[in-house]
Amino acid sequence: MNLLRHALRSLRREALAGDLLTVFAALVLGVAVMTAVGTLVDRVNLALANSTAEMLGGDLGISGRAEAPAELVGEGTRRGLQSTRIAAFGSVLFHGEASQMATIKAVEAGYPLRGQLRVRTGADAVLNEAAAAPARGEAFADPRLLQALDLRIGDALEFGAGTLRVAGSIESEPDTSSELLTLSPTLLVNRADVEGTGLLDPGSRISYRTMFVGEPEAIAQFRQWLQPRVQGLRLLGVGDTQRGVRESFQLAGRFLGLSALLAVLLSGVATALAANRFALSRIDQVAVLRCLGARQRDILGSLALQLLLMAIPACVVGVLVGMAAQEGLVQILGGLVPQRLPLPQAMPALTGAGIGLLLLLGFGLPPLLRLRNVPPMRVLNRSFATLPPASLLVYAGALLASLALTVQVTGDLKLALWVLGGLAALALLAAGGGFALLMLVRGLQHRLHGNWRLGLAALTRRRALAVMQLVGLSLSLCSLLMLAVVGPGLLQQWRDRLPADTPNYFLMNIQPDQRQIVLDALTAQGAVDASVEPFATGRLLALNGDAPRRRGDDQDAAQDNGTQPAGAADNDRDRPLNFSWRTTFPPANQLLEGRFWAADSTAAEASVEEGWASRYGAKLGDRVTLQVGEQQRDYTITSIRKAEWNSFRVNFFVLVNANAVGDAPHNLISAFHLPRAKAAGLGQLVREQPNLSLLDIDGLISEVRQVMDRVAQAIQVVMGFSLLAGVLVLLAALQSTAGERRYDSAVLRTLGATRRQLRGAVLVEFGALGLLAAILAVGAAAIIGVVVSRQVFELALLPPWPGLLAGGACGVALSVFAGWWGTRRILHTPPALALREA
Repeated sequence: MNLLRHALRSLRREALAGDLLTVFAALVLGVAVMTAVGTLVDRVNLALANSTAEMLGGDLGISGRAEAPAELVGEGTRRGLQSTRIAAFGSVLFHGEASQMATIKAVEAGYPLRGQLRVRTGADAVLNEAAAAPARGEAFADPRLLQALDLRIGDALEFGAGTLRVAGSIESEPDTSSELLTLSPTLLVNRADVEGTGLLDPGSRISYRTMFVGEPEAIAQFRQWLQPRVQGLRLLGVGDTQRGVRESFQLAGRFLGLSALLAVLLSGVATALAANRFALSRIDQVAVLRCLGARQRDILGSLALQLLLMAIPACVVGVLVGMAAQEGLVQILGGLVPQRLPLPQAMPALTGAGIGLLLLLGFGLPPLLRLRNVPPMRVLNRSFATLPPASLLVYAGALLASLALTVQVTGDLKLALWVLGGLAALALLAAGGGFALLMLVRGLQHRLHGNWRLGLAALTRRRALAVMQLVGLSLSLCSLLMLAVVGPGLLQQWRDRLPADTPNYFLMNIQPDQRQIVLDALTAQGAVDASVEPFATGRLLALNGDAPRRRGDDQDAAQDNGTQPAGAADNDRDRPLNFSWRTTFPPANQLLEGRFWAADSTAAEASVEEGWASRYGAKLGDRVTLQVGEQQRDYTITSIRKAEWNSFRVNFFVLVNANAVGDAPHNLISAFHLPRAKAAGLGQLVREQPNLSLLDIDGLISEVRQVMDRVAQAIQVVMGFSLLAGVLVLLAALQSTAGERRYDSAVLRTLGATRRQLRGAVLVEFGALGLLAAILAVGAAAIIGVVVSRQVFELALLPPWPGLLAGGACGVALSVFAGWWGTRRILHTPPALALREA
């Protein structure tokens, strides 16, 4: 027996059979979605890694409140690395009667080491795409600074004890991704213009950075050498750059991963159901071949070769479709991904093809293993081997291998475990509940009449197949509900983080006696939800009487005050700390533990953010010692909050009871929403109150909303693959008993049953199956959706019951429609022909 020739002949003859087409389509979808998502994630990660140095201004940096020690810089030079120094500090600038708080960034020759400084220079504001550091006596200014001080290129600016000439307007600078990024506009100056002026003297609030560039291997070795020697300083690398892009893409990747995960799982289920149908339809053929003397291994090899020959073009088509889809995703995501993406790598496509082969071998091989034990007597009787235990091991191995490859592509094990765990629980519940209900129905069957008795009898007579159908229907319907209802709900909630009235302006450095003046001005201009909150800088002296110490090397520790870098469990005594006070619970916060103080309470209580509490090991009942000015006070932690940092509202790590603060020195800060058309009056307010600093983030919010819209569009493309996979599972599950149903109908028609009775029985059978599957799927989709939203996406999603119930009703209707549609062909088949083919 020539296996290859027999397999090719059989495949050519049966290429258009429904079960083989279902297997082919399932493989194409599985390979396509994994290739698309995997290639996109791989290209973006490579691009982010390649552009990190440009965004950072170098390959590696040392940052801190003090200059990097000369011996560290000297070691870098000895290793062949180039370096440059940067110092940044806040200062008030003057031009005529106008003044503005600005961030002075002093740089030296060689800046920037990586990336490009884009500056407009000259009277015609010609754009220089690769400007060098400003010459001595000159400066480059942020456009916001030029506007606030009514400056033009070429004007003189008061600086320190002298003046600087504004030589250009900054279009973009390469190193705005770390702690040098502040809320005030930037003035880029030559470091020689600040040295010797007293601005860099000890005690000044300055952030220093030393940047290095060199060969990747030399940088890696130098970083390893620096790691134990930078006490009190912080190393800057990939993790400190492009945080906004990375966080946005990480969240987008989770949505894409959810869709890809469900698509692969559904493709596997569809493959298993279709392959099972393929095996069942070959029973008689195998029996005849056994009678003719064919060996078991040859028969099994021929059938497996058929599937493999079909899988090769399916994988090729899937890879091509996936590559085209990821190009579409890149176009949809637009600015969310870097402009210069590297060419697609081979590994994601190979992984996608590997997923296809796993789906085929893991979910298509077990049904074929049953054919090994088909006896020749099958020609005379209807005997058939049961599923061997080895098949169950193959199923389990395929599921685990698919999970491993999916996690490798999406990079989110937590998401995979929660989703697959929930669907596995649903499958077990559907299998166990289905068997139990069928046993119950079998006991009550004799009390039923007409179509109900015939329809439910068909289910109880084929319990194993009915349960398999129920599991397939439940899984596919649950996945479809998660994609069509839960997924859009999560996306909408993500979008709702930025409502229409999100604050788009900040006013800082407001003095207490200016409070009412600022509020009246903002109200007159139509600002939405305008309010001012106290903002104080104190010292964190102790926690429970002991010097506060951070737990380990926390890269994000500098965020709690924006002034001092993190160190490896360094002593934080006298650490500057920005905090505030109030009498009511702050908006954009969630109370996690304890209770927030009453508005009339005078107790010395504090509320801390969960990240800050985790960083210092603080818990309810602990005592925090703060110093503000000459005052030193103890506050007891009575609540722990979760702050929504992406809400663009004013948030603080530490809040204290306003009634227990006393007369502490402070200024005020305000966040408010003002339509762009009404923003002109803000410039007048800042000119009248020159100490105020205005931050315009309207453009930033618009970009974030655009990112959300593009991510939503990209996810909808990937969800389309998953929805198609879910439809395939529904079709495969509904077709899995087509042959048995055709035989039963022929027997009943021979015994005198009418077409109307048979059609009604089939509608009862599929209606009951669809109703039970819908109940299980709706409940599972609600539970999985809520758990995944909280544990993975950190969103508080409530079950969208209207959509889920509507989807469940559509599932029942689809099941009934499929039963009616399948019955049409069966009822028009002559009983003699149906019995001959059965």
